[in-house]
Amino acid sequence: MGLRQQARLDVRTILRDTDGFAWPVVVTDPDGLSACIKGFSTDIADLIDPETGQAVSGRQAEVSLAMQSLKNVGLGHPAHIASEDGKPWLIRFDAIEGTSHTFKVMRSAPDRTVGLILCFLEAYVA
Repeated sequence: MGLRQQARLDVRTILRDTDGFAWPVVVTDPDGLSACIKGFSTDIADLIDPETGQAVSGRQAEVSLAMQSLKNVGLGHPAHIASEDGKPWLIRFDAIEGTSHTFKVMRSAPDRTVGLILCFLEAYVA
């Protein structure tokens, strides 16, 4: 097995490991089709700039999903973010304390080599 194939298997293993890295992520496409799959997400609030020590306001959220998992539940993937009617791809996941947060996908970075898509998120209010 080549290194690329091993990397693809590693990504699948990490994103399916619910005892370690992965947890439930609800993905909703622009047509309203939703599915719960396993993924890895971050939601980081920047209150202080680590370089200057100045108080700032910011939030950075991302989610990594296996393309195969999206395909398995009948979804495409948000590689083409713009939609004609302006409906966004939505991502919902729980924070560690159990509160649910919904985000819209602002841009994505599909890695077709290992079958992973990284979605850069923005808070969403319907």
